[in-house]
Amino acid sequence: MNLYFSETIRRLRRERELTQEALSDFLGVSFQAVSKWERGESYPDIELLPTIAEFFSVTTDELLGVDKAKNEADILAIVDKFDNGKYNGSDGSLSFMEDAYHKYPSDFRILVRYMHSLVNDTADTGDYLKNKKAIFAIYDRIQTYCTNDAIRMYAKNLMIHYYKALIRVENSGVTEQDMVNLIEEMPAIPDSREYLMSYMPTEIEKVEKGCQKLFDLLLYYFDNAVSHYSRSYMLTGAEPTEEQIQRDVEALELIVKIFDLVYTDGNYGVCWRVAIYNYGYLGQYYHRLGNDQKALENLKKCAELAKYFDEMPNITERTALLFKGTTVNKQEDIAVFLDTSVCRQMTHHMLDNYPLTDEFKAKLEFQEILDIMKP
Repeated sequence: MNLYFSETIRRLRRERELTQEALSDFLGVSFQAVSKWERGESYPDIELLPTIAEFFSVTTDELLGVDKAKNEADILAIVDKFDNGKYNGSDGSLSFMEDAYHKYPSDFRILVRYMHSLVNDTADTGDYLKNKKAIFAIYDRIQTYCTNDAIRMYAKNLMIHYYKALIRVENSGVTEQDMVNLIEEMPAIPDSREYLMSYMPTEIEKVEKGCQKLFDLLLYYFDNAVSHYSRSYMLTGAEPTEEQIQRDVEALELIVKIFDLVYTDGNYGVCWRVAIYNYGYLGQYYHRLGNDQKALENLKKCAELAKYFDEMPNITERTALLFKGTTVNKQEDIAVFLDTSVCRQMTHHMLDNYPLTDEFKAKLEFQEILDIMKP
């Protein structure tokens, strides 16, 4: 059985706002001994455990983390279900994580995902102040007491996204500069795990896999950066000019060409969603520019890719030069729920979201595009 004494006593000491010296004075040991306990390099004498437990008002089992060891498998299962959407649909994430939080209120892996579900809930309901107090309290608790950097960064990322929503809410108490300050605390690209794994390991296989993952992510974020740059006018909320739409078209055509050069086997990896959406956006933009022939060509490509993706096995082999020997998992790598139809999503966009005229949607060619995506 694994024991979690080191992280438990570190957490308890910090929650009491005690220094290692103050705790060592009370227990009658050196502060170096306390430091070693917290690093997991040694344990206190067994007769000292009841004294430590009494001081922190916990049981010796709680002090040693025995309960946590027993519950580790359950916690890992909850994390897996949340991260991979294995609970009862996306609408159930908040109640799912509320139950998990009440069950394991001291586990930071659970806590940060509960924060995630609370942030999502404010976006889903449009009431961004609804969970503000709970979100801020959880964030402060994680930043103050959690020693896992990955969890701390996860929480910061969530808070940055939450800040972006709050700065648009009157009297939220959050400013644009607050968000920027928090962004500047995040790691730079050279400090990311993906970049480091592309060259730091000494085993060839690990370096190759690290590079392949980095290729995918760089292309994904390149697509995001180009899209955000070309559509920066959207921040104003104004209708784009013809010149701005033309810039969008040129940017998307550039991305499509790069994808075709890199993903020669037609398997877009983590970029599957953006690849499909790019053709959809191109279709609507060409229509707005008055080029219905190009609009139909791109919407048809969008529909064909959506159909192909929906019918694709969950796990597929990749054969393109930069990705040879790897696989892509639709659910884990692209975050698509297996019961979600991309065809259904794109049909909705084409009929309801894209600014296509009724005359255009009445065209036989457009109806044939919709037919491609029918179940």
